[in-house]
Amino acid sequence: MSIEEDNVTGAAVLTEKALVYLYRFTEKDFLSREQFLRLIEEQCSKISDAHRSMVSLQNELFHVLDAAVEGKTLEEALERVRTTTKERVQLLKKSEEIIVQYGTSLIRKGATVLTHSRSSTVEKILIHAYKENPFYLIVTESRPNYEGKLLAESLAANGIEVIFIVDAAASLFNPDFVLVGADSVTPHYVINKIGTKLLAKCFPTYVACSTSKFTRRDVTIEEKDPDEVLVEGHENIRVKNYYFDGTPLKYFRGFITEYGILTPEKVRSALR
Repeated sequence: MSIEEDNVTGAAVLTEKALVYLYRFTEKDFLSREQFLRLIEEQCSKISDAHRSMVSLQNELFHVLDAAVEGKTLEEALERVRTTTKERVQLLKKSEEIIVQYGTSLIRKGATVLTHSRSSTVEKILIHAYKENPFYLIVTESRPNYEGKLLAESLAANGIEVIFIVDAAASLFNPDFVLVGADSVTPHYVINKIGTKLLAKCFPTYVACSTSKFTRRDVTIEEKDPDEVLVEGHENIRVKNYYFDGTPLKYFRGFITEYGILTPEKVRSALR
């Protein structure tokens, strides 16, 4: 599955995949600096257009393009892209390691945690925390692409007992808190898997993400393929399929970042 077609993987993993892909892209043969710049911009545009809600991905693509343009010759442009992609991957991994430590500290033995969608950062927190303090875990199926099923299977393979539920069943449970990732964090909203807003209004909810997902820009929530929801259409049924929703910052208990667990007020202040 190409990066553009991947509608299941979370933003952190897709961002790393994109950086690795662009590093390997430099190994192709190019006739000139101008040709390389044109082609790498085309590649970045294709990836960006497919995942407009993922700010960390957008930001990293900007870093790579800026690095390429700074190269005065073809060789310099290629080397700058290689160096930048390696540095950015290492930085993102280091940030995630710190976030996992902070996130693990929140989960107490015997607590009940609910998670929605499949955030690779949240997944690592859950696996790491369970080894230290076993807890009860609820995972939603996360429609329309059911990435929650993939998460549940991965966690079960790591020895974690999982309660797997349909999205709408969350109201039947009473978790100590909800733990989710994020695709983008703006001064007003967290853009994440559709259904996050309802969960955050009902239960104490934490977001685990690096500050590379913070942005002052407006983030577009796109409508997706209706066939993912209803294959056999009907002339009187109009399907609206969204992967993401926007949840006001005030609905969250805290933001688990590489700089610690931040309050919504601190996040809003940082984005002014």
